[in-house]
Amino acid sequence: MAYNMIEERVHIFNLERENERLAEIYRGDKAKEEIEWETYSIEEVQKLFKISEDEARKLVKSGLFKIYRVGNEYRATQKSVEERRKTVEAMLTYQNQKTMSVTDLKRILGLGKTAAYRLVNQCHFKTYLVFGKMRIDVESFEKWYAGQFHYKKVNGERPGTDHIETIAPITMAKVLGIPKSTAYDFMNNGEVEYIVVNGKRRVIKESFEEWYASQDHYKMIKTIAEVENYVD
Repeated sequence: MAYNMIEERVHIFNLERENERLAEIYRGDKAKEEIEWETYSIEEVQKLFKISEDEARKLVKSGLFKIYRVGNEYRATQKSVEERRKTVEAMLTYQNQKTMSVTDLKRILGLGKTAAYRLVNQCHFKTYLVFGKMRIDVESFEKWYAGQFHYKKVNGERPGTDHIETIAPITMAKVLGIPKSTAYDFMNNGEVEYIVVNGKRRVIKESFEEWYASQDHYKMIKTIAEVENYVD
């Protein structure tokens, strides 16, 4: 406890010295020119990192840099910017190459704004706040997409590739030209094996093929590829 009290007093002392230094700085125009020389404006931060003005403003005010307020303008010290430059560049690289926006998610899955944010809020994949905006981790999104069948990309890329050796009951029904209820009867009677994915049953393709070869009553009117019509 004594150590914490000393540490707090040292912090207060340093803060008082810093406030005195700032007061001294603002006493003259020459000092103001010096602080402007030693700092970056928001526009300069924007150019330095090649980001938008809005992103630069949020970055300066994020607490990542040491900043001063000169009139109505916030300025980041050059020293603190250079010290954190690699960190910021890593953030920007991650944002541009390994994450996507909610707008990107809407476009990829063909969702409306409400549905997209509902999906994000269900925490199926990792999300980050970058410059105050929600960003979705692409790797975790693709992992989630490969493990489900409910959502499909607009470009037709196959979902559920983690379970590619299964087919939906409706696929089996269309392949055989039978009602969907009959396909479920095959599963319920144990004629074909299935697994449960996200609360729904999926027929194991190998089991279906073995069953089909063992009987001569039902005939295929379409192939599985024709029914599913995915573009990999």
